[in-house]
Amino acid sequence: MAKPAEQRHLSGPGSKERGKTRTLLIDAGLYLFSRKGFDGVSVGELEAAVGLKAGSGSFYRHFADKEALLKAVMEREVESARARRSNELDALADADRDIRAALVAQFRLTLRGMRDNLERANLLSRGAEHFPELKAELRQRLVQDALESISRVYRQRIQAGELIDADPQALAVVVQSALYGYAVAEAGFGSSPDPQAEEDALINAMVAMLVHLPRERTERASSTPLP
Repeated sequence: MAKPAEQRHLSGPGSKERGKTRTLLIDAGLYLFSRKGFDGVSVGELEAAVGLKAGSGSFYRHFADKEALLKAVMEREVESARARRSNELDALADADRDIRAALVAQFRLTLRGMRDNLERANLLSRGAEHFPELKAELRQRLVQDALESISRVYRQRIQAGELIDADPQALAVVVQSALYGYAVAEAGFGSSPDPQAEEDALINAMVAMLVHLPRERTERASSTPLP
């Protein structure tokens, strides 16, 4: 049976080209919204940024309006954050891994993700500043969901007697806030002369806080390489 004309049109070579242009528009939206704010970017500027004729209206073949583009930018970044979080949770929940090594792996992966994406997260927040519902959704999906996922694993580790007996949600907030604050300070003021030693010291202190390890065992744990 022949495909309907519309379906043939959507699945043809032009569809692939439109998909490529759509991806380029999302990239351009992230870059321009983050630097100029949502209101500071025109549709024509977005078109020009991806090689379309400015003012041609070609943008509207891909998105209904700029807010639809902003939502698409958010959705892609949220999915990327979820993939990173999955790696962090896998490291933390690995039953074959000593709790010290599990925490070290989680902290290092979290710091890596924050360093790589700190600017994007801040810029996304700026881009959504005129849309309270979008900003609330961004906070829920990037912050609250992460805290809830981490606290569930912490709860399991607490029940197994591996972590201190404390509110797992509060522990997750303390850990994520400490790592985020460290990443922000590093981004704003630069790294220390020996950034690896500084990171190890931070991880040593956090592991000791959570599991009350003797110092020498904590230091060995902090030097464990990521898989």
